[in-house]
Amino acid sequence: MKRLDFRNEECPGPLVKTITVLSKLRKGEKLVVLTTSKDCVKMLKQTIEVFEIAKIEVYNVDNYYEIYLEKTVDSLEV
Repeated sequence: MKRLDFRNEECPGPLVKTITVLSKLRKGEKLVVLTTSKDCVKMLKQTIEVFEIAKIEVYNVDNYYEIYLEKTVDSLEV
């Protein structure tokens, strides 16, 4: 599982980087994103849900969030 660590970074950078990496994964592959930004969590969740491109689970761990993504489409055209 690929892991992206964006702790202490503000969006939209982490959002763009996450979608870029997600677009290169195959359907069913997983990605975990770490962030300290609540706004980043919100933006990522909205983007994933609007385009219906992945399953998403968000966990609050200590002082950051772990976002688990599983790609649900063959290709991304965002």
